[in-house]
Amino acid sequence: MLHTAFWHTPLALAPWSLRPWLSERGSLTQRLIAHFPQLTVRVLQQGFRRPHPDETQILQLPSASHVATREVLLCSQERPLVFAHSITCRQHLQAGFHLFERSGSRPLGALLFADPCIRRSTLAWCKLSPRHPLWQKAQAAVGGQAATLWARRSVFYSGAAQLLVTEVFLSDFLLPSPCEPI
Repeated sequence: MLHTAFWHTPLALAPWSLRPWLSERGSLTQRLIAHFPQLTVRVLQQGFRRPHPDETQILQLPSASHVATREVLLCSQERPLVFAHSITCRQHLQAGFHLFERSGSRPLGALLFADPCIRRSTLAWCKLSPRHPLWQKAQAAVGGQAATLWARRSVFYSGAAQLLVTEVFLSDFLLPSPCEPI
């Protein structure tokens, strides 16, 4: 797939405990809920923005285009775990991803995996540095991030419509959960 050419950090370089999360083929949202039952979605922004340079190549967009963009934090008890960034072309909102704009605080993954007509590409991984715009956005959203963050991305297809979903695992993701009072 085209998107793997730009995100090619070997999974073997990721921390051992993060590898199963990066390689999860099913719904990351469902897996997060299983481990963090208090999972919430905090919408940071949703609207039309310019895609990042590597995204224009993946979706084969003109460089001056604007795409429907959604950025959220997946949190457990206010602890940010994952920064998610999703984009699709304006015409794909009507063609296959009409629920994208109306998902509100619902996890996008729940909508994508509920539709049997939607297919998913292979996953690609990347170790993001502070030079990458998604690392910068994660830092701006929650602050205090590690010098590198691991992320994964894939393209969802509904017919010819495409939706690029990128999930950045935040520094707090691998920290142990605070002990609950007895």
